[in-house]
Amino acid sequence: MKLNLIAAALVVLFLAACGRPEQALPEQEKTNFERILSEQPSD
Repeated sequence: MKLNLIAAALVVLFLAACGRPEQALPEQEKTNFERILSEQPSD
């Protein structure tokens, strides 16, 4: 019985951690990349 409870808790934690990935869209990645490249280093 304890093993089932531990397994259920692990499943809940896994689903909570991996349920909604917060990845940027390719368009956002391209925009951010171009913005970083366009910045001039400050001297």
